[in-house]
Amino acid sequence: SNAATARGSAGSIGSGSSGGAGGAAASNERANNNDDLLLDVSRIRSGRDRRSSLMVRNIPNKYTQQMLLSEFALAGHGPTKMDFFYLPIDFKNRCNRGYAFVNFVDYRDVLPFVEEYNGRGWRRFNSDKVCDVTYARIQGKAAMLKRFENSALMEKDDEYRPKVFVSHGERKGQVESIVPTRTASTGGGD
Repeated sequence: SNAATARGSAGSIGSGSSGGAGGAAASNERANNNDDLLLDVSRIRSGRDRRSSLMVRNIPNKYTQQMLLSEFALAGHGPTKMDFFYLPIDFKNRCNRGYAFVNFVDYRDVLPFVEEYNGRGWRRFNSDKVCDVTYARIQGKAAMLKRFENSALMEKDDEYRPKVFVSHGERKGQVESIVPTRTASTGGGD
């Protein structure tokens, strides 16, 4: 089949699923939202689906940010193709949470990535986990960055923060700083 399948209800950056009342209506809404996150290879190929942000699931927990970025780069999906990468890390046990978010500069680079990873095992750690790739709920580098704008995560060590790369121009693929710069107040009334 051309469509990848979505499992679970994750897909928002840095969030858990919110439980609660709602019954069948909430369940149907989640199912419909998950259908929107399915990758359809034929729609990507034809240019009818130009989304560029992906959620990569079932990542073995021992992968570090650097290991996963290196694996992607060795397979031709490195910082010159992507401009945003985030592998959430559990602060207590210092392991990743099993999923990551990637934004590609050009939607056409989604297809080779999906063909390389979706439905396949991982190269390291002799894991039984099979990679599952869907669209992320939040689309685009700017929207993903906005999600972290006021996050306490930005004050953590580099290994916990999203990695952002220059999207275009001479510095394309180089790490772009996203640490908020504190500017002095210009005065005025409070």
